[in-house]
Amino acid sequence: MLLLEKHLAKFGIKPGLEHTRAICKALGNPQDKMKVILVTGTNGKGSVTSYLASILKEADYKVGAYYSPHLFKYNERFKINGNDISDRELKKYEKEILDLFRQGYDLTLFEALTAIAYKYFADKNCDFAVMEIGMGGTYDATNIASESIAIITNVDLEHTEYLGKTVEEIAKDKAGIIKNKIAITTANGVALAMIKKRAEEKGATLKSLNENFFVKLKTANNKETKFDYVGENFYINLETSLAGRYQAKNAALAVVAAEQLGCEEDAIRKGLKNAKNIGRMQLLGKGPLILADAAHNSHGMKELIANLDLFDYEKLICVFTAMKDKNWHEILKLLAMHCDFLIANEIKNGRCEKAEQLAKEANKYTKAVAIKNVKQSIKFAKKMAKKKDLILICGSIYMLGEAINACKAKK
Repeated sequence: MLLLEKHLAKFGIKPGLEHTRAICKALGNPQDKMKVILVTGTNGKGSVTSYLASILKEADYKVGAYYSPHLFKYNERFKINGNDISDRELKKYEKEILDLFRQGYDLTLFEALTAIAYKYFADKNCDFAVMEIGMGGTYDATNIASESIAIITNVDLEHTEYLGKTVEEIAKDKAGIIKNKIAITTANGVALAMIKKRAEEKGATLKSLNENFFVKLKTANNKETKFDYVGENFYINLETSLAGRYQAKNAALAVVAAEQLGCEEDAIRKGLKNAKNIGRMQLLGKGPLILADAAHNSHGMKELIANLDLFDYEKLICVFTAMKDKNWHEILKLLAMHCDFLIANEIKNGRCEKAEQLAKEANKYTKAVAIKNVKQSIKFAKKMAKKKDLILICGSIYMLGEAINACKAKK
């Protein structure tokens, strides 16, 4: 655990930019010392961040990439050219932020981490900082930067207690990252209308899927995704190593951004192919198949379920965890109606819903049990599953790291 977490986690979530602006001003406004690309959306923003950072690296730029949350340790949130920040350097920046906190600067944990990201990337003379938005857009700590490009993946209901009760309201909040010349999106419907309105108000050029760029899926299996792309250029058989049909759209967003930044075809192809994003339809084992995915909201769960046919299996056994502040009843229903057996568990997090409550709800749609420990849940699933079955681990990003480690452990 970081000392920052010990001191700042108690302050929870406080949308707003004033704290981050103040702390970054004290740090010399590092966010102004490189080109910043902001990436938001309901789902897919982590993958888009990975794709674009990888492309820019292949184009010989020095690229910082900021992610939220992490799976194993905080270091994962801060990468330069794909490499995590070292323990020593993270401690140095942590001390710098804590010193300012003790001087009276107010900030939450996420605001502190965002300040570290900007300072670290600036100190290392990064050409670009590709920043995954934590929540929403307008009042997210990352949005203190004057972005070169604003990317919005898709928009659906999420964090309604903070962002709004409708897709239209949430889209308006996410569109708040558009402050300058270029915006890119795969959103549609009322969400797209709000994004277009914001882009027009700010005089930004909006690149929208099926209007300014086009994607044709060619191949989708459990190892790769291939697609054709038409934008400013035409690329045949672009390939990613991330599974899921939706990855074609995510990758295309990165391609559009790369085109705007003058990247060549070779860098685009290599960058997409080499990009990694742990816990996104990640195959952890065979015989039985074990799949981990970060689906933790309704939109993500629908996409996950729609892509399970990329895997050949007989019965589906699910290991599931959910946070109380998510619409977990709907997420669980979507999943449970498609699985043959569900194992509900919980992690040591105050936001986590009780395993017994999840199992009780799941039993309305399928057979379910509650096993509080993640490692024991996976062990139980492995014993239950036959060779041709699929074990699916999903429901909360916060659970994935522990689950992936449990799958790697010796039997």
